[in-house]
Amino acid sequence: MTDVAAVGRSGRHLTTFEMMAHHAFNRPQDGEVIYWIDQCVRYCDDMLVNTFGIAPADITYIENPWSGGGNAGPALEVIVGGLELATLVFMSLEEHEEGDVEIKGLRYRDMPLQIIDTGYGLERFCWAAAGTPTIYEAIYPESVDWLKGLAGFDEMVVGLGLSVDTDALLAELSQLAGILNIDVGTDVDSLYQRLAERLTDGGVKISVGDLKRVTEPLSSIYAIPDHMHAICNMLGDGLVPSNAKAGYLARMMARRVCRMKGDLGIDVSLAQLGEHHMDTHLDMTRFVQSREGILTILSLEEARYHEMLRKGEAAVRTALRDVTKDASEAPDETLFRLAEERGLNPDMVVSIAHGLGWQNLSVRVGFAADMAARNAEGTKAAAKGKAKGEIFPIGQPITMRDYYEDTSKTEFQATVLHCSPVSQEQIASLNLSAEVSITPTHAVVLDRTLFYPEGGGQLGDQGTLGGANVADTRVENGVIFHLTDAALSNGEVEGQVDWSRRRQLMDHHTAVHLVGGSARALLGSHIWQAGSNKGERYARIDLTHHSRLTRDDLDQIEDHANDIIGANPIVEKIVLQRAEADARFGFELYQGGPPKHSEIRVIKIGDHDVQACGGTHHDNVGEVGELRIIRASQVQDGVERLQIVAGETAREHARAQERLLNESSEVLGVSPEDLPNTVSRFFDEWKSQQKKIEALEAEIVRLRTSGGGDGAVEKDGIRYAVMEVAGDMKAVMAMLGQLTRDPEKPTLAVLGTRDGGGKLIVASTEGSIVSQKHDATEILAAIAGHIDGGGGGRPTMAQGGGSNPDGIPAALDAARDLLGL
Repeated sequence: MTDVAAVGRSGRHLTTFEMMAHHAFNRPQDGEVIYWIDQCVRYCDDMLVNTFGIAPADITYIENPWSGGGNAGPALEVIVGGLELATLVFMSLEEHEEGDVEIKGLRYRDMPLQIIDTGYGLERFCWAAAGTPTIYEAIYPESVDWLKGLAGFDEMVVGLGLSVDTDALLAELSQLAGILNIDVGTDVDSLYQRLAERLTDGGVKISVGDLKRVTEPLSSIYAIPDHMHAICNMLGDGLVPSNAKAGYLARMMARRVCRMKGDLGIDVSLAQLGEHHMDTHLDMTRFVQSREGILTILSLEEARYHEMLRKGEAAVRTALRDVTKDASEAPDETLFRLAEERGLNPDMVVSIAHGLGWQNLSVRVGFAADMAARNAEGTKAAAKGKAKGEIFPIGQPITMRDYYEDTSKTEFQATVLHCSPVSQEQIASLNLSAEVSITPTHAVVLDRTLFYPEGGGQLGDQGTLGGANVADTRVENGVIFHLTDAALSNGEVEGQVDWSRRRQLMDHHTAVHLVGGSARALLGSHIWQAGSNKGERYARIDLTHHSRLTRDDLDQIEDHANDIIGANPIVEKIVLQRAEADARFGFELYQGGPPKHSEIRVIKIGDHDVQACGGTHHDNVGEVGELRIIRASQVQDGVERLQIVAGETAREHARAQERLLNESSEVLGVSPEDLPNTVSRFFDEWKSQQKKIEALEAEIVRLRTSGGGDGAVEKDGIRYAVMEVAGDMKAVMAMLGQLTRDPEKPTLAVLGTRDGGGKLIVASTEGSIVSQKHDATEILAAIAGHIDGGGGGRPTMAQGGGSNPDGIPAALDAARDLLGL
């Protein structure tokens, strides 16, 4: 995504492409050599010459070493007629500070594995075969022609009266299009000047203005199908647009398309563009998201785009308030923040800023790459989780995990291998759950255990070891630490897991699987678990979704999950090698995060849900009993958090709700059945009374302020109003407005209220003679001590508060004395 601004302009850049390849893994030291450099090149050359009929004289192999990810090796770029079609990489080196080979500033040494890693660009081969001026006509010909027609491009070019026809111009442009390989912020005008000069040298006379009139709409016509291809693929794979991480890329692309089609004057929606692209260029059978789901998301994104534009002006003005009007570059952090919080990508920010007076503002060269990298890092960090150092750096053997054999077993015997005190620093690093009521003093390691350690969003078990209470259980590097409130000696010990808590955690963990599977079944395959937590009081699951979930949505998901509980399917717990698990169940396994081991523990609940999961679950879904979805909240754009209670906590929740209902009914003296109508009637009556009260308060303000208010004094052409107001700050501000609004009656008002500990406001009529004689901040400073407070403001308006409301009369008397009234 770092070159997204060049798509449509350079003639060759794409945001998504398909790479064909053949690989080989050689181990020469073990006598395992499949094929290496010479044979690989022969395979490539034979395919180009004998399969595709390319003349050998048109093929060039350019040596250019490859490096990345700690490895490197020789590489050949395969060029046909000046166009790079493939790269052949011969990975045989590993990074090492004492290596004898240096590539791009890093040192490498030979490694025992020799890898053939090739890449043949499918779209590049199509382009070479089609011989079109740009890659876009080769791979999206139907869309390019359709968009040209909608935009009236050919008619526009004819109207320019150029001395060369469109095809000839495009042919010349294609040879020079690399000049327009730009990043956001590049000096586009100078690039166009160079391009016009080169075209003139080639016999095509065209002004810079006419060149822009041709290339600007054309670049959008080329970029739209490319962007739609990327968007449809991302949405098809289940991605939900958002303002951060991977979702940012989808939203950024969608908004670029919305802006480009608007610039072209194309009267089709984003969803219609998506529909055309899916019908013309995509095989929908390979997607997890449905066609209807993709179109729904596209419609929502376009609506959000227009809403963003409506609100964007105020957001940009606020964000740039400390940036001078003659600034040439927008601050990076401002652009990052507007993108992440408001969904405004950099070129939109600059466009809006130009209209607000920041005429010279631009985005620095390279910012688009940094933005893409920032979001990529956010995605990696989210997948990896918060990096932690070792809290207990103790060398101990890996603990045998007996809790998987029988999750209902609670008593066991084990051997204490190690016990050490836990420091305050270690306790702070543990970030203990609020459900941990005991402060641990020691960390105990056993040879085997039934205690489940915190992991996969599930809290650790509690219970007892010998005479010590286990406050929490954690794991590091396969070693399980039991956090106890007393020391234990090495040797045999009896352990007991708190079964009521373990069962509740199992209820919640199993319920999370049921709710996630039900949401996916009802809302679509784009539903993906973005996080979860399973505690004793409740569980939560974060789900990716393109819009807010309503109570009706939650009820349907809840009913679906409870129907599964009623059917009571078996919870299959399968241990597989990762390769077999991937082959059987696919990427859907890893919603909880990437696997850490080659052996995967799979939890499968019929056809409802399947995930790699190391937590504790019931053997049969029916053991959960029931579940309730209490509420949904939005943790970030595109992610809904569902709070769940299951088992005993679901029953407790139902009883608590019933108690609230009965208590409310008793207060109002009606039956629970009549409560909704009664509350609605009382609320309507309250609103009506509130309006009457506000009208009366406004009349009181009018009467009190007519003529300057109670005890108003006129002196030297200024009206002074010093008074106490009964009411809150809203009433004070209303009266202040009445007193100081008329420029024909210059007024200084000093008002006080005993509301909220005592408040004082000093204000004068703006732009009047009052400000020449009095400073509101000085008056406030002189009288605020009477209410044991302070405050501040500006010369025409100052306010403050205190802790002594009974001092208001004294403060107002002090104001009168100060003003000589």
